[in-house]
Amino acid sequence: MIHKDTLIYDIETKTFGKPDADKDQFKVFGCYSYKTEKYYYLTKSADIQKIINDHKYFVGFNNVKYDNPILIREGIDFKYKIIVDLMDIFIKRAGGMKIKKGMLGDLLMKYSLDFITKTLGLVDEESGKKDIDYSIFNKNVWSADERKEIIEYLKRDVEVTKKLYEWIEDYFADFVNYVDDKDINNKNYLKCSISAFAYKSICRELGWSEDYDDRTEGEKYGGGYVSYPKDESNVGDIYCIDYSSLYPHAIMQCNFCSPVTKGWDGNGKFKVDGTYNDKEMGKVESLMKKWYNDRLVYKEDNDRREYTLKILLNSTYGTVGSSVFKRMYSRVAANDVTQICRQWTMLARERFREAGYINLYSDTDSIFLLDPFKDKNKMLKIKDMVIQEIKDNVPFPLDTFDMTVDDEITHLFFFKGLSKEEKVDEYMDEDDYKNKPLGLMKKNYLYITKEGDVIYKNLGVKKKSTSLLTRKIFNEYLIPKIKEEKKVKFARTYFKNLILELLEKDISLAVMRKNVDHHRNYKSSSSLSAQISAKYGAGIHFLIPNNKSVGVGKKKKFCTLEEFKERSFKIEHIDLDNVWKELDYFIKPVVTAKLFDFE
Repeated sequence: MIHKDTLIYDIETKTFGKPDADKDQFKVFGCYSYKTEKYYYLTKSADIQKIINDHKYFVGFNNVKYDNPILIREGIDFKYKIIVDLMDIFIKRAGGMKIKKGMLGDLLMKYSLDFITKTLGLVDEESGKKDIDYSIFNKNVWSADERKEIIEYLKRDVEVTKKLYEWIEDYFADFVNYVDDKDINNKNYLKCSISAFAYKSICRELGWSEDYDDRTEGEKYGGGYVSYPKDESNVGDIYCIDYSSLYPHAIMQCNFCSPVTKGWDGNGKFKVDGTYNDKEMGKVESLMKKWYNDRLVYKEDNDRREYTLKILLNSTYGTVGSSVFKRMYSRVAANDVTQICRQWTMLARERFREAGYINLYSDTDSIFLLDPFKDKNKMLKIKDMVIQEIKDNVPFPLDTFDMTVDDEITHLFFFKGLSKEEKVDEYMDEDDYKNKPLGLMKKNYLYITKEGDVIYKNLGVKKKSTSLLTRKIFNEYLIPKIKEEKKVKFARTYFKNLILELLEKDISLAVMRKNVDHHRNYKSSSSLSAQISAKYGAGIHFLIPNNKSVGVGKKKKFCTLEEFKERSFKIEHIDLDNVWKELDYFIKPVVTAKLFDFE
């Protein structure tokens, strides 16, 4: 919802090596007014204050931590104004935002205006941010041509920020229907965390006061049930079946937001620590039921409101499990949600095992089954029996509760690796005891579907710290090769030749992403992050690990691409230990394997 009294703005400054809001000097203010539908370029504080006084909403990118402190030093007053920082919104919400290319959080290597808008497809190389010689901002007086260049540069930044703001407002447009007028007026439907949005929506719908507790209890609860993988390589008729919205259905069917002194306590079938109303579905659970049914209608109609309801339903558990949300929080209920979901997953595994199926793996709401009967309908009948067994033992069974086939798989691979020691507890079934010695990692796997698609989870590839080289090898070379050859392990020489070939074409692929805070916030000034921050500034940097003692670090040095090129370094000067570690999952083990040698 874009108001007429909204101002998009950006500033240009004189910097002293690296951007620093405490030191940088203001030079020029650029903005676009939705009220006048005009762009402005101002240098005098009085003119800037006048246009700020004429507007209520102020939208920028990293404006809260950078632009505003500098403007305030210039005497600009933002009191009683509503500030929207687009960078902060993406940092908070990108992890759950879906776009055509996939999940936005997985795609954003850095939170810069240029990178985000290009990733979203809002701009390209021509329409994106312009380049400028920043030394121009060291001057106090500009020629007519220089002033024109600055105005064109600043206008482009404001235009790009405006496009991003309009995209954000459109993406979250339906959020305004689930919060009150105050939150709409203050733009909280954009600015707050997703859990806070869910809490606000619940309180609004139920007519509750929106109470918060500043004290947190350091809540910790058991997570979802994750089994040990059975075998490293699995071939056959394999199904990945998922519980539909497992946590929301657990809350609704068991009435976990409605505790009582006498009521449902597991029905002698399931273990829970609390006791819940089994006579009448609670207000929160009834609201969730309505939301879930509405979501199904929206989904059928391809209505974008389905996305908002999905977020609300999936975020409700977060409000139950956080003491900040005073109206919803219950330590007992939060623990019971995860506790019963683990039991439901284990029950399904047990029933399938009894029927002759092989449990290959389970992760929270998913079960991977090998079907020795090659009969999908038979498998679905067992699934229906499991669902009915659960429904028979909860106070408010719902027709929407089910398990669906998420993928039909021909090849499923797991990987060995270093992982933390995991204790044996009550949530390990007999398959777990058998499989634990294999040393296969949980939550790291790859499979090929019947349609030939390659699906993977983790394997380090989605980590933002993973090198661009590894990402390129995996996405552009390994996935097609795995799809064609139906295997995941390849000779070390294959990777050696590929690495050489790619680096010869583009040395910048060797960079690693390092996201660092301000150096004063690190306890040890000798840590790598503190050293990077001290030399290159707080923020996200792309650095090349090298063996020439250039840059920062102790045993291994990290330098910028510019520093690497300035010294005419070559491929053999890159430290590729990290690349080999990242690719290790896919390398055939050999007894006498050597580290990379270019000589």
